[in-house]
Amino acid sequence: MKTLRILGLTLEQATDFRSNPLSKSAGLYVALDRRYTVVDLVRPALSRAEEYLNRLRSLHPNRERWRQRRSLNMWAFQRRTAHADALIQAHAGRYDMIVQLHTLFSPGAQPERQRYVLHTDNTYRISERLYPAWAPLRGATRDAWVQYESRVYRSAQFLFPRSEFLRRSLIEDYGCDPARVIRVGGGGNFHLAPISAKRYDGQIALFVGFDFARKGGLVLLDAWERVRRTLPDAQLWVVGPRRPLRELPGLHWLGRIDDRQELARRYAEATVFVMPSIFEPWGHVFFEAMSFGLPCIGSTVCAMPEIIRDGETGLLAETGQPEPLADALIALLGDPGRAERLGRAAQASLTNGGSWDDVVGRMAPYLEQAARASTGGRRP
Repeated sequence: MKTLRILGLTLEQATDFRSNPLSKSAGLYVALDRRYTVVDLVRPALSRAEEYLNRLRSLHPNRERWRQRRSLNMWAFQRRTAHADALIQAHAGRYDMIVQLHTLFSPGAQPERQRYVLHTDNTYRISERLYPAWAPLRGATRDAWVQYESRVYRSAQFLFPRSEFLRRSLIEDYGCDPARVIRVGGGGNFHLAPISAKRYDGQIALFVGFDFARKGGLVLLDAWERVRRTLPDAQLWVVGPRRPLRELPGLHWLGRIDDRQELARRYAEATVFVMPSIFEPWGHVFFEAMSFGLPCIGSTVCAMPEIIRDGETGLLAETGQPEPLADALIALLGDPGRAERLGRAAQASLTNGGSWDDVVGRMAPYLEQAARASTGGRRP
């Protein structure tokens, strides 16, 4: 059904998805465009003046709380929704279906009248339960947010959560019809790298993550001291934090790497990928690492057990515990044969359902069903 015309709607910096297909989440729209026709990918972001006002309205002495309040407040939600409304109207007659990414806005003031599906990785109720730092709203404001969020979910023709972990939340927390909630997974943003000649005896562990504490970085530093006592030549490369947080033997702070080719080089040179997140609704970075043949070490919460098959494509360590994490690192860095088996299995798993094309393939029957059923711009 190549004639299906899709309008993409997202706040992520992916509007140049054709010229920059390696940017975060661009892969979804690249794959949609291969199968159908993405007529445009638009971003209903706040204007510069609105962003400045939003910063003032959300002011908080704690930087992290301030950041969350800027993202999650009803004024910003409604302004983004107004921008989405205008962008959708500007494309009237040019698309058959809207594919929206995430839920920081509604696809128009009356989502019930739009033809759209939603692809996402988290809900406010999940954050509220498992990571309150991402759930800053209280009282009536919190209830209003959840009500608006629920309206976006219930008005969509179909919901495409990346994980079963999220699918349960959409059904149990928001009362969505299970028949309309289809787990489709996610993909990586790098092409599969050639690994026939890759060596696994380098003892290099790679961490990639800007939100260092949430992604288990502090636990990793505690675990690393024990790793080095057992493996004195092991190295830990950390990508993300702008400045060193602690000095340890074998620890190298690489800072923020925005150049995707430079990041690809780090993946290619590493032996193991490790990101023992305290809270990780999805974790597309694991797919990036797997595409370079790296076995992955994650933790046992959220969707990570769905991405990493423990003992087959990587290892899972108890969340927030440095000792089991050190054991997992030693097990792979100290055993090149095992690291190679798991790393090659990890890359192979991406060829069997783990690409963005596979994700779109799982979405396709529902997209086409929704497009056939839609009449007059109303949802069926």
